[in-house]
Amino acid sequence: MDRRRWQDHSAFIIGVWLIASPWALGSFSPDSVPLGVDAWNVLVCGIAVAILSAAAFASYRLWEEWGNLLIGIWLVVSPWMLQNAERPLFVWNAVICGLFLMVLGISVLRNAKAREDL
Repeated sequence: MDRRRWQDHSAFIIGVWLIASPWALGSFSPDSVPLGVDAWNVLVCGIAVAILSAAAFASYRLWEEWGNLLIGIWLVVSPWMLQNAERPLFVWNAVICGLFLMVLGISVLRNAKAREDL
């Protein structure tokens, strides 16, 4: 049975964007010293999402989706939890990526629950 999920591919792409976004949004440039906690936050979350999504390609377990869901929740609240919401570009990046991860995780978990009920 083929269990490839488009959500895993989408989450991987979001993880790669989160890894690249500190450079793309200008936080990891020679002019920005010291590096902001917001940039490190999305970088570490992006690495975690990419690893979880890559693991989901091979294992087809649901714990990866729970991990992505939790990281998505963290990304949505992290600008305020880290008291670093003064850079709107990074706030929106974290919130939008977090919401996407939450939607992807919930859709996989919901589909898995629906299959169990059949």
